[in-house]
Amino acid sequence: MTTTETAAATDGVPTASRPVYRLSGVTKTYRQKNRTVTALAGVDLEIPQGQLVAVQGPTGGGKSTLLQMLGALDRPSSGSVFLGDRDVAVLGDRALTDVRATEIGFVFQSFNLIPTLTALENVETAFAGSLANRSRAEVRERATTALREVGLEERLDHLPAELSGGQQQRVAIARALVKDPTVLLADEPTGALDEGTRDEIMGLIERQWKDRGLTVVIVTHDSWVARRAERRLHIKQGQVREV
Repeated sequence: MTTTETAAATDGVPTASRPVYRLSGVTKTYRQKNRTVTALAGVDLEIPQGQLVAVQGPTGGGKSTLLQMLGALDRPSSGSVFLGDRDVAVLGDRALTDVRATEIGFVFQSFNLIPTLTALENVETAFAGSLANRSRAEVRERATTALREVGLEERLDHLPAELSGGQQQRVAIARALVKDPTVLLADEPTGALDEGTRDEIMGLIERQWKDRGLTVVIVTHDSWVARRAERRLHIKQGQVREV
């Protein structure tokens, strides 16, 4: 269990006093065959607005479960998970879908692009569901702008198979950010990339963090990536501590 405080802002990025996330007594247990597995063990955690946080820890230590809680992808067995003023632990399924669609951007190691869609069309998929009321012209314009911001204005019509791994991750980042979320959650975003491309992608994430004032949480096994963060957490056996 750990109680966290606001870390100092760096490079001119302000850190607000009001937390974006506030977790209190968060426990998550699963039934696995004939035993109960504890993935999170009474986690207390605050993440202020505009902070870049890296989360490390051993496989099975609770990193993915913590990210699922932050991403409103799962509910805790006990405790509260406030995103702003709302406890997502008690929201209904429709409200959770709205939260994920409007407030949270996700980036994954495997990119999760649709192979039959172009880069532009993949970014446009962010406007499904709760954001489907946007006009076709607005969706196209915003997706094009997002790809331009990540340096892919010359690759709008390319399929994922026609792009390098780094370019595919840039598409995924554009898709995550095109809806102007409050939070960016990244699960091993550089894990499938070579060292040079890793550096480029981290530089891109950092620029977006600073320019947009995003709150960014990155789960990573890469200590180089973790050291780039403003704040580092370590999770082991479901318990979180500051590094």
